[in-house]
Amino acid sequence: MRAVSLQPGIGRTHWMTHNTLVVERTGSIDAIWPLICAELERYPALRTVRVQLNPRPGRDEQVRWRQCRTQ
Repeated sequence: MRAVSLQPGIGRTHWMTHNTLVVERTGSIDAIWPLICAELERYPALRTVRVQLNPRPGRDEQVRWRQCRTQ
């Protein structure tokens, strides 16, 4: 989703499946999560997709998964 990848703190995005958006991040999750959800929630079909947040380059972090809405 191009609109998400243009947000600060996000390097690149791609769809792993039709329900999972992968985000290569350069910023902290706390900083980028509201930006991601603001874009996804603009589209009813995307509000409940699973978002895979990959670790920042060079950091010892784990992959995280989140969802903006459950319904």
